[in-house]
Amino acid sequence: MRLTLPLLLCAMSLTAASAHAQEQEQLLAMKPQGDSWVYTPGETQTPSPVVSDTPQSWIYTPAEKQPPRDSWWRKIRATGAIQTEFLIPYNFKGEKTGVYDKDVLNNTYFDLTINAPYLSVGGRFQWAKWPLPGYEKDFAGWGVPYVWATASYKWAQVTGGDFYEQFGSGLILRTYQERSLGVDNAIRGGRIKLKPAPGLSITGLGGKQRRYWERNSSWLWGGDAEWSLNESFENLMGKDYGLTLGASYVGKHERPDNVYAIIDEENLPYVRPVYPPAVADDPVKVGVLNMPRNVNAFDGRVKLRLKDFNVLAEFATKSQDPSADNGYTYRNGSAVLLSATYSKKGFSAYLQAKRSDNMSYRSRRSEVGISSFVNHLPAFTMTQTYALAAMYPYATQTDGEWAFQGEVRYLFKKNTPLGGKYGTNVRLSASYISGLDRNIPEGMVLDDRLAGTDQFGAAFWKIGGLYYADLNAEINKKISRKVQLTLFYLFQKYNQLVVEGHGGMVNAHTLILEGQWKMAKKTQLRWEAQWLHTKEDKGDWIAGLAELSLAPHWMITVTDTWNSGRNDNFYNVMVTYNLKSNRFTLGYGRTREGYNCSGGVCRWVPETKGFSVTYNYTF
Repeated sequence: MRLTLPLLLCAMSLTAASAHAQEQEQLLAMKPQGDSWVYTPGETQTPSPVVSDTPQSWIYTPAEKQPPRDSWWRKIRATGAIQTEFLIPYNFKGEKTGVYDKDVLNNTYFDLTINAPYLSVGGRFQWAKWPLPGYEKDFAGWGVPYVWATASYKWAQVTGGDFYEQFGSGLILRTYQERSLGVDNAIRGGRIKLKPAPGLSITGLGGKQRRYWERNSSWLWGGDAEWSLNESFENLMGKDYGLTLGASYVGKHERPDNVYAIIDEENLPYVRPVYPPAVADDPVKVGVLNMPRNVNAFDGRVKLRLKDFNVLAEFATKSQDPSADNGYTYRNGSAVLLSATYSKKGFSAYLQAKRSDNMSYRSRRSEVGISSFVNHLPAFTMTQTYALAAMYPYATQTDGEWAFQGEVRYLFKKNTPLGGKYGTNVRLSASYISGLDRNIPEGMVLDDRLAGTDQFGAAFWKIGGLYYADLNAEINKKISRKVQLTLFYLFQKYNQLVVEGHGGMVNAHTLILEGQWKMAKKTQLRWEAQWLHTKEDKGDWIAGLAELSLAPHWMITVTDTWNSGRNDNFYNVMVTYNLKSNRFTLGYGRTREGYNCSGGVCRWVPETKGFSVTYNYTF
């Protein structure tokens, strides 16, 4: 019974897509008679209007290929997608592996969009009553959490319902969906986008933010304006130069909660005494915080392009916003981002830096975890795709950090000593992230004294303790027409205490060799050999992968990861079948526990073992 509803939805969408295709064939096969259309199977010629003695009459002329009169209904198109994933947490002996409420776990999404001239509507059905392991408790449920309608005419667009939006780099506003993490912080309300002149874009919005299957009570509103001068003055600036100016504002109105704090001489402006005492025996030392009802955030940015150079400078600030993230401090928040890139044929490089302090911005100040974020602070680390390289991912620290990242790519040309016959790609990158050097008196425990104060800031240029650092080196070389190799090395310093709340500094070396062999026209073998060495945490790891692709339908994948420090083995076997727009995957294996991260946002995934079934369909 638990499998019935997701599978029924899949069958309904397939039937609808087939019916839509038949309807299109019927429209093409219709013959005009007078002012009416008559369906005649077997003929698919296109009718064409011909001037005759009888006005508005149609004469069927196969030789002519003039299209019929346009109709608003003929331009309506439906698109959508189904994504469903099942996990049956059992091994071959039928024994349970882990603590699960149900024998079958499932996440299903069904998106539908209908596009017509000047109007688009859509929605999403989501089934997660018994979700896959690792998602937060409130993620469980089912229904239609996302519906929207957008009307467009010339340079104006109006949206009502649920929508995602980002201002600039997202320092004060970024709403998005990331299903692998369980993040969906869409805003339900209204939005208007205007492009009144070339290069000028204006956005205004307002509404409430989604939190799993409910909406947070606070109201959000804001606006963004961006002016691209090279579009406005194209003849003057040309294609090699560009300047874009942007400014944004996002406000939040939230009813205050009763949060208690110890009264100190330094926090009297923000704390009022409580009589009689609410949470302590001494009424003199206990007070309730004076929470601000309105929080305001501002962002300004400049983008400059000078031929092969691109520079972005962005600054954001946020007013007093005491929350669970910052220990209910009344310090203002700020973020500065600077990025420079250079690119030409065969060579590219970029360097970027970010400083953030107290810039956690949520629509629910008491929230913890990965939900209710209004903004997004990028992690400034490389997104790792290899299994062992992704074992120690970094999560952005909302309290504040300094982050630096740089990368250089170079292509050694063909028929050179280092390029060889086919050329050689080389990539070097590095990241360094540290905390802020806060003004904390010696011997003071910070967490006990933050609430109700605006103290313990940090000097702008001072850098605190190390949170994370890495060095990446990659060489990609085509050996022959059929064989290609990639050699990858990664060194990491990972402060496990800061990121995960336990342990210490982990020093890890990861070495990976990947190969691709085109065995035949439609057959390819990809393999990986990985080794991670560390004296901390769980010790050394060894991993391997073999993936056989039999185009266009089949792919077979086998992986194995072994922890030599604890003699623990994790394996997985998957078979994937593709048929047109359908993709089926069947797997069995054991997955290790760890963090699943995307863009500095991380979700803890427990160990799982059992069968998995995944189905994807687009139409």
